Amino acid sequence: MKLNNEQKKALYEEGYKFCFDVVKLILGGVIFAGIMQDNIDRTRLYAWGVFFMVLIVALGMYFIIKSKNKKK
Repeated sequence: MKLNNEQKKALYEEGYKFCFDVVKLILGGVIFAGIMQDNIDRTRLYAWGVFFMVLIVALGMYFIIKSKNKKK
């Protein structure tokens, strides 16, 4: 299936909205898990949380750049 430029732009816009929603969920999950009284290594929890947040934010930024380039 071939997408036209408007469909591609809309797809990229929805992609970056989704990425930033996932980042918010990860942040909430890390904070929630951090305040729990379980036996969790907080250093690993925060390190993995930050790693995945940066990774997904980078993907979201890629989608933003791609959506801005699809003006025609």
